[in-house]
Amino acid sequence: MADDIAGKLKSAAAWLFTQHGFTATRVADIVANAGVAQGTFYLHFENKPSLFVALIDEFFAGLIEETIARHPGKRLQTGEHLSAEVEEIWMTIIRYGRKHDILTRLVLREAYALPPEQRAHINRHFEQGADALARYLEDAQQLGLVKNLPARLIAWLLVGMIERAMHYAVFVAPNAPSVSLAGHCTEFELLGLLEPSAARTGGES
Repeated sequence: MADDIAGKLKSAAAWLFTQHGFTATRVADIVANAGVAQGTFYLHFENKPSLFVALIDEFFAGLIEETIARHPGKRLQTGEHLSAEVEEIWMTIIRYGRKHDILTRLVLREAYALPPEQRAHINRHFEQGADALARYLEDAQQLGLVKNLPARLIAWLLVGMIERAMHYAVFVAPNAPSVSLAGHCTEFELLGLLEPSAARTGGES
C-alpha cells in the first residue's frame, strides 16, 4: 500500500514537473493530482526536492542496469564484437529515453532548478556513469580493441554525447527510427567525424 501511494505521488509529480516546471509545481498540486491527502506526502518524502531526487534515482538506476551493467568490457573479443555491442548499447539508450520520456525531460530540462544539495546528488549519478564507461574503455584498451587514450576523459565526453543524443531522440526527432540513430551514434563514437581517407591525408601532409 505504501509503495502504491509513493508510486502515485511520483507519477503525479513527474507529469506536473514536465508540464509546469519544478519551481512552479507545489506539493499541494502533487497530492491533488495523485488523489491523496497532503499529510500523506510527508510520510513518503521529506519535501519536493527529495521527491524529484527519487525520480532521478529511478531513472539512472534503470539506465545503468539496462546498458553498461549488461555489457561488461572484459567479455569483449574482437573489434566487430565491440562495434555490435556499442550499437546495442546506443539502441537501448535511445529506446530507454523514449520509453521514459517524462523522466528524460526532467533530467535534461528541470534538474537545473533544484537546490545545490540535490543538484550535487544528480551530478554524482553522472560521475558514476562516467566511472562505469571508463572501466569499460579500460577493459577494451587492455584487449587492444580501442586506442590508448585517457579513459576517464573519453568517458566524460561520452556522457555528454549520451545526454545530447537523448535530447535529440526525445525532443528533436522523436519519430526517427531508433535503429538509424543508434547506427549513427555508433559510427560517430567509434570512427569520429573524419572519413578514413581524410584522416590519412591529414597524417601524410
